[in-house]
Amino acid sequence: MRSLDDRAAAIAGDRTHGAGYLARQALGLVAAAPKQDRERLADLLRSARPAMPAIGAAIDEALRDGDVRAVLRRADAARRRVVREAEALMAGHPRVATISNSSLVTRALVAGRPATTVVAAEDGQDEGWLLVAELRTLGLEAAGVPVATIDADIAVVGCDAIFDDGGFANRRGTARLLERLGSCPVLVLGEPWKVVACGTPASWPEPDLFEVVPPTANAIILR
Repeated sequence: MRSLDDRAAAIAGDRTHGAGYLARQALGLVAAAPKQDRERLADLLRSARPAMPAIGAAIDEALRDGDVRAVLRRADAARRRVVREAEALMAGHPRVATISNSSLVTRALVAGRPATTVVAAEDGQDEGWLLVAELRTLGLEAAGVPVATIDADIAVVGCDAIFDDGGFANRRGTARLLERLGSCPVLVLGEPWKVVACGTPASWPEPDLFEVVPPTANAIILR
């Protein structure tokens, strides 16, 4: 069985899953740790992925509350609300575009069941192919295509951080996807753990993976 430190290292090295998923993995780790190790493990997890503030926010809430299950129940209720809102806003838009492999976006697409989902996927190693495979397994029509060829009625994207002025951080390529779609509405799906109390910064950690997307009039932030 892997040690807690090994499992924390696995979260730090995960380049497949989104911030919401990894925040929940981190909560489980802290909950499983002996009391004398929780603060040390929490510090390790907070610093592991600075581009994903949801991990630290989830841990801080759990340590304050003392009840990981209650924290997860609140977080899951927020995610269900975001999915309901996204489903309503997707209605009437048969062709949806997205990028990356967000668990929250997946839930929204399964709820909304658009006629077609096009996923930005630039090469065979792109995590977008995981989303394509999952959507197809769930009975949805999905295709992976380069950003330059995407055509859709609406974009639904996840995020790793949401800023006070409406900007957000997400996987590299998101800004190019939005530029490609022009004035199409853009649903940005987040959750309270991802809210960062500041204006949109000029840069973001792990720039090889993530980028800052400035505020745009056609973006609708759901959190």
